[in-house]
Amino acid sequence: MALNIKHALFILFAAALAAIFFLKPHKVGTVEKKGVPQIMFFDFNSFEITQNGIESTGRGLMAEKFAHTMKITSPRFKRLTPHGIESIEAKEAVYTEKRSLLFDKSVELSREDGWRITTDRIYYDLKKKIYSTQGYPFIAYYGKSVIRGKNMVYYQKSGKIKADSIKADIATEDI
Repeated sequence: MALNIKHALFILFAAALAAIFFLKPHKVGTVEKKGVPQIMFFDFNSFEITQNGIESTGRGLMAEKFAHTMKITSPRFKRLTPHGIESIEAKEAVYTEKRSLLFDKSVELSREDGWRITTDRIYYDLKKKIYSTQGYPFIAYYGKSVIRGKNMVYYQKSGKIKADSIKADIATEDI
């Protein structure tokens, strides 16, 4: 009887090896239905690692990857820029294959030198490194100064900001 079990195990092992070498590997199908994510992440952290070290980090409560977009719940991203560390957080964000991010609902963009911008929506172009509210109103804070406006465009490389319809309350100590 021991000989029969030994032969059965040998045949099973040989069949497994034959399957590994001769059968095509299993392919995972992609989900094509609208509204159904291909993959989901919960409570995630991500890092952009370059030759200079970690240049940006990202966190979120949930990310859902669809065919051409990724929806992120409670995103918080930090990035090392020429002007120091910049951070942005919102209730939601959508990343597209066009290398852009749309931050939506309770968005706050801030820099470590003390200024911050709040708005309901900010677009970020990853290629051009430009933030834009594209018609949405914003409020910028620097020290005790408060600036309100629309159509804010922030150039990450130069640190320059331009906007329309500005109303500013500049504190004398911030001049």
